[in-house]
Amino acid sequence: MIEPIPYRRVISIRDKLNTVGSEPLRLICDDYETYYVKNDRQNSPAVSIINEVLCHYFLRLWNINTPDICIINLEAETIRANYGSKHNPVYYQRPAFGSKEQEGAFDATEFLQINGKVDFKKYYRPEMFAHIGLFDLWVENEDRPPDLKNLMLFEEEERYHFLAIDNAMAFRTGAYQTLTDNTFWATENAYMLQSMYFRQLRRFLKLDKKWWEKEKENFYLCITKCKRYFADIAQLLPLEWGFSDDIKTIVSNYLFDEERNKSVFNEYIRMWK
Repeated sequence: MIEPIPYRRVISIRDKLNTVGSEPLRLICDDYETYYVKNDRQNSPAVSIINEVLCHYFLRLWNINTPDICIINLEAETIRANYGSKHNPVYYQRPAFGSKEQEGAFDATEFLQINGKVDFKKYYRPEMFAHIGLFDLWVENEDRPPDLKNLMLFEEEERYHFLAIDNAMAFRTGAYQTLTDNTFWATENAYMLQSMYFRQLRRFLKLDKKWWEKEKENFYLCITKCKRYFADIAQLLPLEWGFSDDIKTIVSNYLFDEERNKSVFNEYIRMWK
């Protein structure tokens, strides 16, 4: 069920995205598709790109849309221009992380609004917005905040689908040693479930007892799947990234702690009120 990460060779570099944060390069790879590449400089563990891979697979196990990924081998001689301090050729002496460009996807902040049922029906499974929000609570990703940064939309069969991107700041921004404290807390104004859009959305969902039972069942089913495949996913990470056995144990204990997950789901309930 867990597919291996494909390795890609770079054919050409198109440009650099001048975004706040990682400033990824946009590349054409040997499958003639466009990817955004990130490195984690020379950090060990390579926290941000480890987080990207872990969250990619977890999101897929939650049935949440997220772009395809790959491991990218970017040879130093390919980097002919100066792309700034975050793309020093020495950082590509080890494999980098690539995220495939989703055709037709656009920034959710350009469009999201629900002024009535007509708007509500434009979205395919609008409750998936809430599921992405619950996922972010579970992995403590505070980089998809109320302004809906790192959330995109794409159109398919005349309806809009949500697409979760950029999960580098999960797991308390990758401060893995802090995860030995399994206490969960939700920072105010740090999550997409605290957005104006979510307040609009929840007016159109029927929140009866049966609905909540289904949400709880789905939450624990998703966690169970992630636990089942965690070791397999961890094995896919390049050894050069430094995801040691000790860190694996810390992350696993944190993600699958029963008391912590009760607190996560209780916070999810609170955010609906």
